[in-house]
Amino acid sequence: MKIDRLALALFLPLAGCSSQPGASTTGAPTGAGGAGAQGPTYSRDIKPLVDVKCTGCHVEGGIAPFPLTTYAEVSANATSIVGAVSSRLMPPWPPDDSCTSYAYDRSLSPAQIDALTGWIRAGAPAGDPSEALVTVADTRSKLSHVDLTLSMPAPYTPKISPDEYRCFLVDWPESDTTYVTGLGVEPGMPAIVHHVIAFLAPPDQVAEYQALDDADPALGWSCFGGPGGTGVPGWLGAWAPGATGADFPKGTGIQIAPGSKVVIQVHYNTLTTKPGPDQTRILIETAKSVDKQAVMFPFANPSWVQDKMMDIPAYAMDATHDFAVDPTPYMDLLTQNVLAADKPFTLYSAALHMHTRGTHAVTRIDRAGGQKECMLQIDDWNFHWQGGYDFSQPKEFDPGDQLYLECHWNNTTPMDVNWGETTEDEMCLGVYYATQ
Repeated sequence: MKIDRLALALFLPLAGCSSQPGASTTGAPTGAGGAGAQGPTYSRDIKPLVDVKCTGCHVEGGIAPFPLTTYAEVSANATSIVGAVSSRLMPPWPPDDSCTSYAYDRSLSPAQIDALTGWIRAGAPAGDPSEALVTVADTRSKLSHVDLTLSMPAPYTPKISPDEYRCFLVDWPESDTTYVTGLGVEPGMPAIVHHVIAFLAPPDQVAEYQALDDADPALGWSCFGGPGGTGVPGWLGAWAPGATGADFPKGTGIQIAPGSKVVIQVHYNTLTTKPGPDQTRILIETAKSVDKQAVMFPFANPSWVQDKMMDIPAYAMDATHDFAVDPTPYMDLLTQNVLAADKPFTLYSAALHMHTRGTHAVTRIDRAGGQKECMLQIDDWNFHWQGGYDFSQPKEFDPGDQLYLECHWNNTTPMDVNWGETTEDEMCLGVYYATQ
């Protein structure tokens, strides 16, 4: 399919959600958490497993509805645990693992699920704390070091319940060109911070975002699908509860020019916790130079964005839109000249983004030779559990290949829906971390 370069340039000012490579992938212990000869016990088998898999969120003051740090807490929630792990609702891991292989998989293995459910069926025995613990490997992504900390300008208490999306403008302090090589988040009030996205506002877009900030008398401004504005900010990364931060792929980084600013988008959820003051901080790893300059670039059908051709009719139970194109002739436009046109490039991660009516989606590479290489498939879309997923091995994209995107929605409302940023609108967006 041929795309007019001007049309593609006009497509760029879209907004959406995305994340850094590995940001929402909390890491997957590979230990089975298997039972001993007498069956699993809490002290030997279950506590090591729960500590690695669950306590990133299930701690006192965390985002989860109850802590799971003691025998009493785990055994008291046994019924909920059985249902959540058996259905694979918890730990949240949306990708279909048959699509491709991912780094930092946080899902439970079948043996780990068997250990948890078997322990509960056996009456949740406490066991002997002196027993040797089952080893559960913690392979979570880590942020190697922190060079900069960017904080929200002041504490903010959410005013919209149960969900509020708020953006905050933060100065970039470096006076020289710098590369971001890793990112983490330290929520000020973990119980209400559902996720955080960091966007880059380059110098030529700062005035527009400053105007959004100045127009709202409260701290920051309201923002749902993206940070607002007509220009597309660069994506620096994202964070979800349980994540520990992540280095970007070795030798790569996202360039930030002096005079830029960072937009911190925070999703607050106060369904189970009373709103309180939050002052979230972004933890950033930097380098003065990198082997390969990276970019996070969005991908969608320009006609969906410009011409509102992504119609989702009222009461449509499986509205579907898809799009495929070889983007290599337009990569300079898609990436604001970070990647050159008509050249191969390397993909390290993928993310998908829809809003609340989405049901399932997929993105893949359709090779020039006819092979179809899946990158990310989410069969049960949940707007609240979205993120970016690192591939175990990078994927090479050559001129002549096509980038494919497909989204499905259920629209149970009496109104037609189309592309837009509000909760009443929808999107179908892929986001990729890439280098050349």
